[in-house]
Amino acid sequence: MNYIKKRWMIFLLTLIPILIFGVILFGNSSSSQSKAELTILEAIKLANLSALKWDENAQLLTAVNIDLEDKAEKLIGSDGKRKYWNISFGVPDTNKFFLVTIHKGEIKETNDLTNNGDSPFPKKEFIAIEDINYDSPQLLKKALKLDAVNPGNDWAKGYNFMIRKDPETDIPLLLVIGWNKELKSIVSVYFDATDGNHLVTSNPIGDD
Repeated sequence: MNYIKKRWMIFLLTLIPILIFGVILFGNSSSSQSKAELTILEAIKLANLSALKWDENAQLLTAVNIDLEDKAEKLIGSDGKRKYWNISFGVPDTNKFFLVTIHKGEIKETNDLTNNGDSPFPKKEFIAIEDINYDSPQLLKKALKLDAVNPGNDWAKGYNFMIRKDPETDIPLLLVIGWNKELKSIVSVYFDATDGNHLVTSNPIGDD
């Protein structure tokens, strides 16, 4: 009996460190995966750190994911996150322009794209980050409930996301972009990023 108990003790003492090590590895793997994909708001906040180093008066102009994922991947953007982003900033009433490119949760490159011949960006085109109260995962769920958008299979694969300002209404817009049911035309579902309200769904070209 003592022999059996001893064997069980040895087994448990061997198993427990393996389980703990496995949990640590799994946790690190999950953490790496979650950091590799960002929501649109996470991408904006990450890029904003570089923008403020470029110019302390920098403000957000647009944010959009880049269609660089492996075409073999399935369900791209289905959780409201993407791996690749372009986030653009400027300085109000100047022509200063700055682009931050994010790959897999990290800043890949930054570029000052200021062109002296360009017109200044008016204040009404900029978005205050603190006014973005809804993120891409939340608004993707709303878009899916509307049954208005479907994931693409090739170009613009999966679900895509963009933020920009409507200068006429002064509303920061978050777009959920996909395809119609026939996968022949791109569909954009417009939301107010401040209150999450659905504003309009674009009519796909060729649809009645």
